[in-house]
Amino acid sequence: MGELTEMVAAWGVPVLIATAAMVCDICTGFGGAVKKGEVASGKMREGLWHKAGFYGLIILAALYEVAAAFMNLDVASAGIGVSLPELPAVGAVCVYVLGTEIVSVCENLIVINPALADAPFMRTLVTHDPGSADMTVAVEDFEECAVGAEGSE
Repeated sequence: MGELTEMVAAWGVPVLIATAAMVCDICTGFGGAVKKGEVASGKMREGLWHKAGFYGLIILAALYEVAAAFMNLDVASAGIGVSLPELPAVGAVCVYVLGTEIVSVCENLIVINPALADAPFMRTLVTHDPGSADMTVAVEDFEECAVGAEGSE
Protein backbone atom coordinates (compact mmCIF):
# COMPACT_ATOMS: atom_id res chain seq x y z
CA MET A 1 0.00 0.00 0.00
CA GLY A 2 2.98 2.30 0.55
CA GLU A 3 3.85 2.13 -3.16
CA LEU A 4 0.34 3.32 -4.07
CA THR A 5 0.61 6.22 -1.62
CA GLU A 6 3.96 7.26 -3.11
CA MET A 7 2.53 7.01 -6.62
CA VAL A 8 -0.48 9.19 -5.81
CA ALA A 9 1.74 11.71 -4.02
CA ALA A 10 3.96 11.93 -7.12
CA TRP A 11 0.93 12.88 -9.22
CA GLY A 12 0.14 15.94 -7.10
CA VAL A 13 2.48 18.48 -8.67
CA PRO A 14 1.88 17.54 -12.34
CA VAL A 15 -1.90 17.50 -11.87
CA LEU A 16 -1.75 20.80 -9.98
CA ILE A 17 0.27 22.42 -12.78
CA ALA A 18 -2.12 21.08 -15.44
CA THR A 19 -5.08 22.36 -13.40
CA ALA A 20 -3.49 25.80 -13.05
CA ALA A 21 -2.94 25.91 -16.82
CA MET A 22 -6.60 25.00 -17.41
CA VAL A 23 -7.76 27.71 -14.99
CA CYS A 24 -5.50 30.21 -16.74
CA ASP A 25 -7.01 29.20 -20.10
CA ILE A 26 -10.53 29.63 -18.75
CA CYS A 27 -9.71 33.07 -17.33
CA THR A 28 -7.94 34.37 -20.43
CA GLY A 29 -10.62 32.89 -22.68
CA PHE A 30 -13.33 34.62 -20.68
CA GLY A 31 -11.33 37.87 -20.76
CA GLY A 32 -11.01 37.65 -24.54
CA ALA A 33 -14.73 36.96 -24.90
CA VAL A 34 -15.58 39.95 -22.70
CA LYS A 35 -13.25 42.18 -24.75
CA LYS A 36 -14.86 41.05 -28.01
CA GLY A 37 -18.36 41.28 -26.52
CA GLU A 38 -18.97 37.63 -27.35
CA VAL A 39 -19.58 36.02 -23.96
CA ALA A 40 -21.66 32.93 -24.68
CA SER A 41 -22.63 30.26 -22.19
CA GLY A 42 -22.53 27.61 -24.92
CA LYS A 43 -18.87 28.30 -25.65
CA MET A 44 -18.09 28.23 -21.95
CA ARG A 45 -19.86 24.89 -21.53
CA GLU A 46 -17.95 23.50 -24.52
CA GLY A 47 -14.68 24.68 -22.98
CA LEU A 48 -15.54 23.11 -19.63
CA TRP A 49 -16.37 19.80 -21.34
CA HIS A 50 -12.98 20.06 -23.04
CA LYS A 51 -11.34 20.42 -19.62
CA ALA A 52 -13.40 17.50 -18.29
CA GLY A 53 -11.97 15.42 -21.14
CA PHE A 54 -8.47 16.33 -19.99
CA TYR A 55 -9.30 15.18 -16.46
CA GLY A 56 -10.74 11.97 -17.90
CA LEU A 57 -7.44 11.37 -19.68
CA ILE A 58 -5.51 12.04 -16.46
CA ILE A 59 -7.74 9.57 -14.59
CA LEU A 60 -7.23 6.96 -17.31
CA ALA A 61 -3.46 7.42 -17.06
CA ALA A 62 -3.67 7.07 -13.27
CA LEU A 63 -5.66 3.85 -13.63
CA TYR A 64 -2.97 2.50 -15.95
CA GLU A 65 -0.22 3.32 -13.46
CA VAL A 66 -2.10 1.69 -10.57
CA ALA A 67 -3.00 -1.37 -12.64
CA ALA A 68 0.60 -1.79 -13.82
CA ALA A 69 1.93 -1.56 -10.27
CA PHE A 70 -0.57 -4.09 -8.85
CA MET A 71 -0.35 -6.48 -11.77
CA ASN A 72 3.44 -6.47 -11.56
CA LEU A 73 3.24 -7.33 -7.86
CA ASP A 74 1.00 -10.28 -8.72
CA VAL A 75 3.31 -11.34 -11.55
CA ALA A 76 6.35 -11.15 -9.28
CA SER A 77 4.68 -13.26 -6.57
CA ALA A 78 3.58 -15.87 -9.15
CA GLY A 79 7.07 -16.12 -10.62
CA ILE A 80 5.99 -15.19 -14.15
CA GLY A 81 8.67 -13.29 -16.07
CA VAL A 82 6.33 -10.91 -17.93
CA SER A 83 5.28 -7.56 -16.55
CA LEU A 84 3.63 -4.32 -17.66
CA PRO A 85 5.94 -1.36 -18.13
CA GLU A 86 5.53 1.12 -15.31
CA LEU A 87 5.37 4.35 -17.29
CA PRO A 88 4.90 7.85 -15.85
CA ALA A 89 1.58 8.09 -17.71
CA VAL A 90 0.04 10.76 -15.47
CA GLY A 91 3.07 12.99 -15.87
CA ALA A 92 3.08 12.47 -19.65
CA VAL A 93 -0.61 13.34 -19.95
CA CYS A 94 -0.10 16.42 -17.76
CA VAL A 95 2.74 17.56 -20.04
CA TYR A 96 0.40 17.17 -23.02
CA VAL A 97 -2.34 19.14 -21.24
CA LEU A 98 0.15 21.85 -20.27
CA GLY A 99 1.37 22.21 -23.85
CA THR A 100 -2.16 22.41 -25.19
CA GLU A 101 -3.17 24.98 -22.60
CA ILE A 102 -0.08 27.13 -23.18
CA VAL A 103 -0.98 27.42 -26.86
CA SER A 104 -4.60 28.19 -25.98
CA VAL A 105 -3.62 30.84 -23.43
CA CYS A 106 -1.33 32.46 -26.01
CA GLU A 107 -4.21 32.58 -28.51
CA ASN A 108 -6.42 34.13 -25.84
CA LEU A 109 -3.77 36.71 -24.97
CA ILE A 110 -3.58 37.74 -28.63
CA VAL A 111 -7.33 38.37 -28.54
CA ILE A 112 -6.93 40.45 -25.37
CA ASN A 113 -3.86 42.33 -26.67
CA PRO A 114 -3.45 42.07 -30.47
CA ALA A 115 0.02 43.68 -30.25
CA LEU A 116 1.26 40.39 -28.77
CA ALA A 117 0.74 38.75 -32.16
CA ASP A 118 3.98 40.43 -33.31
CA ALA A 119 6.06 38.79 -30.58
CA PRO A 120 8.50 36.29 -32.12
CA PHE A 121 7.19 33.25 -30.22
CA MET A 122 3.57 34.17 -30.99
CA ARG A 123 4.10 34.41 -34.76
CA THR A 124 4.33 30.64 -34.97
CA LEU A 125 0.75 30.23 -33.77
CA VAL A 126 -1.85 29.62 -36.42
CA THR A 127 -4.88 31.78 -35.81
CA HIS A 128 -7.86 29.63 -34.93
CA ASP A 129 -11.25 30.81 -36.13
CA PRO A 130 -13.97 28.83 -34.32
CA GLY A 131 -16.56 30.33 -36.67
CA SER A 132 -14.95 28.88 -39.79
CA ALA A 133 -16.19 25.70 -41.37
CA ASP A 134 -14.49 22.48 -40.36
CA MET A 135 -11.98 21.07 -42.78
CA THR A 136 -13.27 17.81 -44.17
CA VAL A 137 -11.84 15.49 -46.74
CA ALA A 138 -14.19 13.98 -49.26
CA VAL A 139 -13.71 11.65 -52.17
CA GLU A 140 -15.73 12.98 -55.10
CA ASP A 141 -15.12 10.17 -57.57
CA PHE A 142 -14.90 7.09 -55.40
CA GLU A 143 -14.66 4.71 -58.36
CA GLU A 144 -11.52 6.45 -59.65
CA CYS A 145 -9.89 5.87 -56.26
CA ALA A 146 -10.64 2.16 -56.18
CA VAL A 147 -7.15 1.10 -57.21
CA GLY A 148 -6.70 -2.61 -56.83
CA ALA A 149 -10.41 -3.20 -56.36
CA GLU A 150 -12.11 -5.90 -58.36
CA GLY A 151 -12.83 -4.68 -61.88
CA SER A 152 -10.41 -1.72 -61.68
CA GLU A 153 -7.70 -1.21 -64.24
